[in-house]
Amino acid sequence: MADDDEKPSRNRERTLVSCCSNKRTRRDMSCCSNKRTRREIPSSPEQSSVSLNDLQPLLIEILHRLPSTQSAFLCKSVCKKWYSLISSPYFAGRFITHHLNHHYKQNPSAILISYWSKPSWNVLFTFSDEPMFRFDLSYLPERNGCVRVSAIVNDLMLCCVAKIEIGMLQYYICNPFTMQWVALPLLEADYMNDYKVGFVCEPYYFEDDQGECFINSKYRFRVVHFTRIESTQIVMKTYCSETRKWYRSVLEGSEFWWITDVVAHNGKLLWCNREHIFSYDPFNPELFTSINCSYMQTRLLPAVGKCFGVRQGFLCLMELIGVGINRTFHIWKLKDYNNGEWSLEDHVSLDAMIPESSLSRKLLMSEQVKTAGFPSK
Repeated sequence: MADDDEKPSRNRERTLVSCCSNKRTRRDMSCCSNKRTRREIPSSPEQSSVSLNDLQPLLIEILHRLPSTQSAFLCKSVCKKWYSLISSPYFAGRFITHHLNHHYKQNPSAILISYWSKPSWNVLFTFSDEPMFRFDLSYLPERNGCVRVSAIVNDLMLCCVAKIEIGMLQYYICNPFTMQWVALPLLEADYMNDYKVGFVCEPYYFEDDQGECFINSKYRFRVVHFTRIESTQIVMKTYCSETRKWYRSVLEGSEFWWITDVVAHNGKLLWCNREHIFSYDPFNPELFTSINCSYMQTRLLPAVGKCFGVRQGFLCLMELIGVGINRTFHIWKLKDYNNGEWSLEDHVSLDAMIPESSLSRKLLMSEQVKTAGFPSK
């Protein structure tokens, strides 16, 4: 009986062991099968080494569609590959071509205003809802001197610091968006005479018949310091970007006194008096012309609150009309140079542009304001 009882027990043990053994076997086989599957389909060296950075044409197609120059500049910090690519003339040409051909929305606008309370203190204000226009000049290497904005051309600013203790002027050319700058050689200052400053650049790109843009590799610029010695004589000190030196010359033969600042337009420097617009080409100094525009007298007098400049390719005059914060910018476009025909193109309320709690509102209540730039729309 004992033997008979032991047989079922042994059979159950064999069955249990067999089942456990079978389960372990299936589990082990499954694991082994999975492991073998992973080993049988390894990543090839060619597949693992390919990345977006290796596909340069595709990378250019992606990056040149970035929404702004600021975003493209920030992408330079991703890696050395991107820095080299975005800094190349080819990428710049593709980037410019794309943005010239795909203006889906209107360019943002801003008004730049300069405020001064004394000759040594000058502040630049920017009024715009766009973050791209919120900048300052604190990155310039000036801690004790006051930085004055002398001219604005495209994305570049010509800034000046008067070093009164040594009788010199320090000019800087800077890009407020990238915060890059270059210092020009010191220029001897002549504080006893009336002077103006002009800044003009060649186009930084050219466009062919197919609409493709190419970077101007021989990009040149000029800074001209005009000093009026007599009513018919102007001394010009011109900085040449190729030689990196200042040169002195004299311009004679006309009534050169001015009411407006000097502005850049089509590669030339222009300024106004009551009856003429003067045009000087610093790249070809022998080219100097004047345009009779006697009708301008009604627009330019009084001269306070006037700004002569360029807007959308046209010479314009901005008037600041009214009192205090209730003033309005009236923008006139010169349609006919020969007849001096002006047309009112736009008007912008100063009150609508400045927050009520802004310090700028208090400063602009005074008459010591000067418009430094035009709204683009």
